[in-house]
Amino acid sequence: MSEVIAKLFSRMFGLSDAVSRQPSAFAGDDIAKLQPVLSGSERLYNREISDLRFIQRVAEEAANPNHPLFERLRFLTIAADVLDQFYAVRVAKMKRSVARKDGYVTADGLTPAQQLKAVTFEANELMISLQGGWDDLKEELANHNIFFPMPEALSERDREWMSRYFRTHFMHVLTPFTIDEEHPFPFIGSGGLCVILEFRRGRIVMPLPHNLPRFVSLPGEHRRFISSELLIQCCWQDMFPDEELRNFGVFQILRDNDLAKEEMNDDLRAIVESGLRSRHKANVTKLSVSESMSDDSIRFVTEHLGLMNREELLTLAHRNMDFTETEFIFSARLVGLSNLSEILGELGENYPGFMFPAHKPRYPETLTRFENDVFAALQVQDLLVHWPFESFDSVVRFLDQAANDPDVVAIKQTVYRTNDESPIVESLITAAQNGKTVLAVVELEARDNEESNIQLAKRMEAAGVQIVYGIIGLKIHCKATLVVRMEDDEAITYTHLGTGNYHPANAKIYTDLSFFTRDEVIGYDAHLVFSYLTSERMGEPTKLIVAPYYLRQQLNDLIDQEIFHVRAGRPGYICIKVNSLTDPEIIERLYAASESGVDIDLIVRRHCMLVPGVPGMSSRIRVKSIVGRFLEHSRIYMFGNGMPISAEGAAIYFGSADLMERNLDARAEILVPVESRPVRETLIDGIMHANVKDSRQSWILNDKNEYVRHRADDGFSAHEFFMETDSPASLGQFSSPGRWDTNEGKLSSGN
Repeated sequence: MSEVIAKLFSRMFGLSDAVSRQPSAFAGDDIAKLQPVLSGSERLYNREISDLRFIQRVAEEAANPNHPLFERLRFLTIAADVLDQFYAVRVAKMKRSVARKDGYVTADGLTPAQQLKAVTFEANELMISLQGGWDDLKEELANHNIFFPMPEALSERDREWMSRYFRTHFMHVLTPFTIDEEHPFPFIGSGGLCVILEFRRGRIVMPLPHNLPRFVSLPGEHRRFISSELLIQCCWQDMFPDEELRNFGVFQILRDNDLAKEEMNDDLRAIVESGLRSRHKANVTKLSVSESMSDDSIRFVTEHLGLMNREELLTLAHRNMDFTETEFIFSARLVGLSNLSEILGELGENYPGFMFPAHKPRYPETLTRFENDVFAALQVQDLLVHWPFESFDSVVRFLDQAANDPDVVAIKQTVYRTNDESPIVESLITAAQNGKTVLAVVELEARDNEESNIQLAKRMEAAGVQIVYGIIGLKIHCKATLVVRMEDDEAITYTHLGTGNYHPANAKIYTDLSFFTRDEVIGYDAHLVFSYLTSERMGEPTKLIVAPYYLRQQLNDLIDQEIFHVRAGRPGYICIKVNSLTDPEIIERLYAASESGVDIDLIVRRHCMLVPGVPGMSSRIRVKSIVGRFLEHSRIYMFGNGMPISAEGAAIYFGSADLMERNLDARAEILVPVESRPVRETLIDGIMHANVKDSRQSWILNDKNEYVRHRADDGFSAHEFFMETDSPASLGQFSSPGRWDTNEGKLSSGN
């Protein structure tokens, strides 16, 4: 590990042969000016606040009249789910930082306590907004005879049906707990819902099992749904006939999602498994309670969860403060908004016009021409597949063909995030059973997929696949497959590199790139990457740009080249599409490029700490976020290379890395240079052009950390364009750099 850290900070390399080399754009004095003190929000936005702004953009799609009604409900549930993740991951990390009192200060100059306070305020405002969004959607659903009735709207006939349903479906699955000195508070996992019944003789706590439906459909003329807690509230006497109910409430907790890896062990799998066991008992980061829940019951739950001790509770009462004024308790009309996603499948079957029209991905024409023989196709040309507009089956076909081809002798693949029934995993198992050498580098710490990845790894290992868990302290985030095939007594490498995980379900909703090539240099470089992941010894690749060794420096050099071109009187242009931009060093370099005269377009879906459009700092930088039907996930880096933007002259790369410190310094990542003319045209004149041109689903970031939606409801939609066209490059040559007016939300011509 010490060798990795030493190399990480000490090794500095020049550009690979794939990048045209230019003299450095900076002298010593310029380098000093490039990195001013990073303090204060005038230079950087706060990462966590930026993340909350992204969730707000998703939430506002629930009010977008251009979307079908049920899709608007889906956006609301996605926003609620991502906000839950934010509490379980980011807020939990902030709380740990506050508790350590280690003097840490954020890049924008906040102490952990200051950041937590600011984030808590914004997050609570967002939670209130989500509840309001649900109220609005309920009214619109009611206009179409879809109801979520309250108890007073239920008839006697409804209650009789509910009682029968409760006894046959719910009652015997529920477990009531009395809490006293002899009976401890039951375990409730993160995201778990629980009802609390306050009787005259004490309280009963009942966790709601995950295998019970959250919403139950009532019979009748109209579509009516009741929540599982409302069912219990109306039928509790079937379980406790002799009790007197004083109060009924429901609550949900979110726990710290970090892997508490306290064991020292050379076995990475053992470390992660230990962390997973500890996670179940992790600290609670948020408690959401129903508006009906009494203060006494909130106090009872709060104390038993360890959120507040008796002294703190007494202080709260003495100050006459409401529980919701604390940083970790939120009162909701509907607890667990994200669970509303359960009803969408059932509704969609009966209301087809209320959802997006079904999209069937195209199968790549190149493979069809060669009768689905991937190896034959790649002997003629490289192949780029754009999910979900083109089919993930091309990747499945590649692995399946490799697994069953007698000339294939070896397959190596990274596995970051996939599903339990993945055909990719089945192909690796089949290949091993067919006697091929198969290596799977499994990243155990892919958040929320840790348990699944452990089970998949065990299953592959049992079938004869060689399993490697990577390098302790370095997350394996690159997406790569290397296939070695014997042709005319020579080992030929076929390489797949991408921006997305080998996950068939995600490939239907994430926009990602899959690149297949027979290029021998890229194949050799991919071999160096796999050797590094298994031996911790990294050779220097010729074409691929690899983190943590080379990526940061070469990105810096690519930015510097654009500055060099401008200083030499040539055009300078940078266009980058990523999920996140939070690395202070890269941001400062982009600032320097802007003020040197380089035009910069940034398409950043989620976090963005860069402040655009500030005279003297970022005057030539535009930032937009695209939030639409599909989740933007591909990472593409384009540099003008001293010429007007074109497929002939621009330098274009794609890969797995976002512009975050963790991606550049603490992850295994790959950036791929694109040399094939057809692939370059697809990326530059098609995909990047469409993203810059999009006005339908674009939000423009201004210098006040506000995202302003384009006011072009009938404008150009990148997602619709990709769904409708067989050739993204048909959009035409990439237009000159444009300027986004952040006040009016319009795109106008630039200088």
